[in-house]
Parts: sequence; C-alpha cells; structure tokens
Amino acid sequence: MDLQRTLTLAKGALLDPEPTWRGYLPEAGDWQHTAALLTAPLIVASTIAAYLLGFLGSGVSLFGQFRPTLGSSLLGIVSGAVAIGVVAFIVSFFAGVFGGRKSFALSLAAMTLAFVPGYLGQAIAWLPWIGGLLAFGLGIYALVLLWRIIPIYLEVPGDKRVLHYIVSLLSSFVCMLLISSLVAALTGHSGAGSQRYRDDAVKSPLESTGLFGGMARQGQLLEAAESDEYRAPADGKISQDQIEEFIRVMDRTRELREQQTARLKAIGDKADQEGGLSISDFGDIVSGAQNMAGLQTAEVEVVKSGGGNWAEHQWVKNALRTAWIQKDGSAAIRHNYRLYQQYEDKLQASITP
Repeated sequence: MDLQRTLTLAKGALLDPEPTWRGYLPEAGDWQHTAALLTAPLIVASTIAAYLLGFLGSGVSLFGQFRPTLGSSLLGIVSGAVAIGVVAFIVSFFAGVFGGRKSFALSLAAMTLAFVPGYLGQAIAWLPWIGGLLAFGLGIYALVLLWRIIPIYLEVPGDKRVLHYIVSLLSSFVCMLLISSLVAALTGHSGAGSQRYRDDAVKSPLESTGLFGGMARQGQLLEAAESDEYRAPADGKISQDQIEEFIRVMDRTRELREQQTARLKAIGDKADQEGGLSISDFGDIVSGAQNMAGLQTAEVEVVKSGGGNWAEHQWVKNALRTAWIQKDGSAAIRHNYRLYQQYEDKLQASITP
C-alpha cells in the first residue's frame, strides 16, 4: 500500500483520466496489487468521509438516504468491496462473450479507475445543499468514464461495445438488487426508504414504467406465449393460410430486429464520434436495454400482438424445417416441402441455419 501513489492515481483518474489509465495498464494484470493500491483505500476513505460529513447534514439526504451510522459504514465497506468485485467479474465475463479480453484483474482495475468520481461523490454526498447533486453528477461521470475505459483495458470490439455495456450494466444492477435484498434480510429490516414507499403509497421505481416496465412486459409476453396450446392437424400438412401468416410474422420480426439493432449501433456511433457518452445518452442506454431484450422476444411479440398462437407458429416453423431437411418421405413432408419450394425466397432465411 502506497497512499501517496493512491492519491496521485485517484487525482489523475479524476482530472486526466486517459493518460492515467494507460500509465497504470502495465500494473493492472495483478488484481491483488490493484485491490491494495486503489480499490480498498478508495472504498474505505470514501466511506469514512461520508460518515464524518454525515454529521453536517440534516439526517436525510436529497435522495431519501439516512445519515450513515458506524454500523452501516462498516457494512458499507464490506458491501462496497463485494459490489465492485461482482461488477468487475460481470464486465470481464461479458467482455469475453463479446470478443474482448476476459480478465478479472484488468476489469477490476478498469472499474476502480472509472469509479473514482463515484467514490468522491459518495464521500461528499452529505455536504449541505449541494452534496447530493454533486454526488449524482459524479456518478454519471463515472459511468461515462466506464464507457471510455472498457475498450482500453478489455479490448471489446467497437461494434459490440454498446451491447457489452448494456448487458454488463443491467446484469450488475440486478446483482446489486439481490445483494441489497440479502443484506436487508441479514440485518433484519427492509430499510426506512422501503417503509416510506409503503407508508406513503408511493409507487416503487421497480414497479414503474421505463426500463423495468419494459422488461416486465417482455416477461409477460413470454408467459402468454408459453401458455398457448395447439393441436396439429392429423395429416401433418401446413395450410396455405398458415404459411402466408408465418411469412408475414417473420418478415415483420426481421424489420423490428433491424430497427432495434440500428438504434443500438447509433448510440455507439454517436459516443465514438463525440468521444464519450453525455448525460442524455444514458436515457438511450436504458432504452437500449429494452431494445436488446426486444431482440429476443420480437418474434413472440409479433405473433401475440396480432392475436396469433405461439404454439401454432412454432409447429409451422418446425414442420417447414423438417420438410427442408428431409425433402421426401411421408405425404405430409412432401406436401410441406412443395409449399416451401413455392415460397423458398421468403422462407430460406427463417428456416435454414
């Protein structure tokens, strides 16, 4: 541990980030070195500062948080260490999935350096009047720095950056919710903030529209689709109406996916052209998370929103694929293959791998 170097790196990460990142990169391959030099000191210092400055505040912050106690501060240090370890693992894992470097050590270094403004925001959050707003702004700045440091440390390809970023943030947020729930259960209370929501009958952010409303809708679509039932015809033959409806669904699904993919790409292109993400871009990132989920459920949504039967749709798709593979055999396969040939130019992309 070298506190002087820790301060130098923290100052550089805040005021002159990119040269500081590149300068630290040769040391970033050892996660224990990063934890001792940067991560642990920043977590401990920011928590202690928040505890001390908490005596200057009114007892409740701008965002409804209660002044930290000694016990909550100690718990905060532990949960802060767990949180950044979990986030670093998630970001590293998905970097590997999206063609970058899968390295927990590099990810931990990247997360710690990018989150320096966030740690500063945590430390000053209890300053009277402006502390909460400064903490919020510094938190957003940390997310912008995270966007910029990931390709340097984890080498995520440019065309995958947006998807990697969205998946990592969304997965990290879900994990943080689970960790918070576990901590609340272990400490024997659900938190004053949650009680306030219940007492005042205020709608929880998790139940509102937006990101989680969109994700909930995706879940409802899948649940509705899974409940569909369909009894295939005894002769196993696809009708003309069924194949035309199947083509319509797959064409519209393809259009939706192209639109959603283009929107995600536009976010990344804008960020690359401007050298980073602005605060307003994070609204697009949230929308992008819904779009990413929509990429997986677009076909279900087209079927269900049109009053269709998902089980019937799946049967038609499987019957056509079987006919394409076998070409000959039973009367049903021969019939379905003739239909496939009749519409081959429209079906090939939907049936073949």
